[in-house]
Amino acid sequence: MAKKPQGTDTNRHDIAAPPENGRLNKSIIQYIIRALLMMILFAWALMNLDAVMEFLRKVLSLFSPFLIGGGIAFLINVILNPLERCWNRVCKKAPAKMARPVCLTISAVLMVGILFAVAFMMIPSLRESIDELIQNIPIYVDEIGRWWADTVHFAAKYNIVLPEYAIDSDMLIEKITAFINDEGSGIITVTWGAATSILSGLFDVFLAFVFALYLLAKKEVVAAHLKKLIATVFPQTRAKRLLSIASLTNQTFTNFVSGQLTEAVIIGVLCFFGMLILRIPYAGAVSAFVAVTALVPIFGAWLGGGLGAFLILLADPIKAVWFVLYLLILQQVEGNLIYPKVVGKSVGLPGLLVLVAVTIGGGAFGVLGMLFSVPVCAVLYNLYLEFMQKSDPQS
Repeated sequence: MAKKPQGTDTNRHDIAAPPENGRLNKSIIQYIIRALLMMILFAWALMNLDAVMEFLRKVLSLFSPFLIGGGIAFLINVILNPLERCWNRVCKKAPAKMARPVCLTISAVLMVGILFAVAFMMIPSLRESIDELIQNIPIYVDEIGRWWADTVHFAAKYNIVLPEYAIDSDMLIEKITAFINDEGSGIITVTWGAATSILSGLFDVFLAFVFALYLLAKKEVVAAHLKKLIATVFPQTRAKRLLSIASLTNQTFTNFVSGQLTEAVIIGVLCFFGMLILRIPYAGAVSAFVAVTALVPIFGAWLGGGLGAFLILLADPIKAVWFVLYLLILQQVEGNLIYPKVVGKSVGLPGLLVLVAVTIGGGAFGVLGMLFSVPVCAVLYNLYLEFMQKSDPQS
């Protein structure tokens, strides 16, 4: 009886091994090809950066109504959710189909009403301040002239010769009026151009608002379709991960927006009553502007306070000094008490990272970057903590 040759099993394993090595080599080659294609595409984009940016601008302008509509829907949804919960508690006997239309209408009207109220409070005060500035130019010129004459006289005592200036207030008013009414680059022309641009974009805003209302009216259906699409396109594990990140992002942005709105209301109310107590003019307009700009983390209220101080300065310089002092105290209260309690806990982001996020976001993308950098950084920070927790063997 012939003996079974030794090493037969080993040879079989050796023969079966090449297909696995072949699949491994094939995957490596595919990875290298994809990496080379990405590098070539990236190099081409860098060489044609202007064309790429122009293409992206056109794409963004094409989809801007829907992107803006998504943002509007998100903001209205912050008001809509608590309204629906309140409706379900109070109006238990009402038909269930009435909850969404009624609460959505109230939320949309409330949001639009707040925007119009802020605009109508600020615009008349700004116009009044400009009128006062033009009327008081002769007074300002005389005061500056007297101050400079006293400075020249004081410097002469120490053998310091300063030039003497004489300002013609009538000529200054004439030049300012010509600048305001200049057809080429005057304030009226610039304002009219800005108004024309706004009017031309009203259709996009209207379309965005309609799109936002549709999303909110059918938000459960839209969310279900998006989940189904993700589950169809991606593998099950990756789909679950994407849905988890989307849920985290939605919750973080919701907490951030609600926290910022709460902080803005508190800052606006404190600013309004403080200005009333100190008898500072334009209390309604300035406090409304401070509240709106306070939506931008850390630096927002300073921007609103700067414009407010300028408006008050035109009416009463002493009151402007009092306003700046009060704003400094208010900012200390906001930075040390209100923001950490209201916004800091809502997004779970340390104060240092908030400052870093706002600074980098503002430098890269301007005001929008300052506004959205905090929730984006909060999402990345939470993902980092989750990754570190999974990587720690002791956890």
